Amino acid sequence: MKEKIIFDCDPGIDDAIALALFSGTIKRSKEWGKKDIYIVATWGNVSGEQTLKNSILCREMFDLPAKVVRGMQKPVEGEPIHAKKIHGEDGLRGFSKNLEIKIENVIDIKELKEELENEDCKIEVIVTGPLSSLYLLLGSKIKEKIERIVWMGGAFFHDGNITPYAEFNSYCDPIAVEKLFEFAKERKCVFVVPIDATSKTQMKRSELLQIAEGTHIYDFLEKITEGLGTITLHDPLAVFSFFFPDEVKYFVSFSRVDTKAFRGKISSIISPNGFLKVIYDFDIENFKSFMKKAFEELEKEKTAKPKKLRKKE
Repeated sequence: MKEKIIFDCDPGIDDAIALALFSGTIKRSKEWGKKDIYIVATWGNVSGEQTLKNSILCREMFDLPAKVVRGMQKPVEGEPIHAKKIHGEDGLRGFSKNLEIKIENVIDIKELKEELENEDCKIEVIVTGPLSSLYLLLGSKIKEKIERIVWMGGAFFHDGNITPYAEFNSYCDPIAVEKLFEFAKERKCVFVVPIDATSKTQMKRSELLQIAEGTHIYDFLEKITEGLGTITLHDPLAVFSFFFPDEVKYFVSFSRVDTKAFRGKISSIISPNGFLKVIYDFDIENFKSFMKKAFEELEKEKTAKPKKLRKKE
């Protein structure tokens, strides 16, 4: 039976770093390297069209053997919101504005849905943005083939980062979050990486660059984090949790999300009989070591350069 990984993202600074770590870790392991990989570019930090371009850029820079998929362009209901003040107009703080990024060899999320519905396979999913694309997949028989989902999102016992009570990804599409929680009740294979945990990854920009010292990705990180004093590595922690579930601590909870007045707010009761596995802690030194090893793996192949991309004339 074929094994597949869907990386659903909205690049975004920390999504781009997460894709680099994902690629480096895949390359270090023969087991993971045998799986079919899909990068689904969903709206979020910037528009869906821009996240698609950034996903193509990251695939080429990090030599990631993956199909790129055009994901959903807006939430299940309402209009999209973005985080351009943090990530810049292009999502990468201007890194891609002078690059010619051709949108080719891309499939649509509905094509991916049809492909997976008709194939005998096992699927693992990591999501680092709004859940709009996953909402579509969970509404089909594909959900029976999903073995595990890791989602970076939500604020459980922590303040929000877009409102006092809601985290950005949860706020963007709460109806899709509701769908994920319904799936979790059925299968109990959903891990959530909320800002309760990701806030612990915050480090000085200089510290992040030190981890990448001596590798080609250093220049890329230097450019996309320019002007930032500190950076919180939300999405990289989701990748760490995906590959090394034994390295993180989690509690189990019953949880619900508000889709109305307190949009995106998650309320929870911790219980061993719950349906969500919510990550709350990890060893920061192990996390840094994970990043360093992944960056060094990319260095072996001299990736992290837009080698297949040209500057605009």
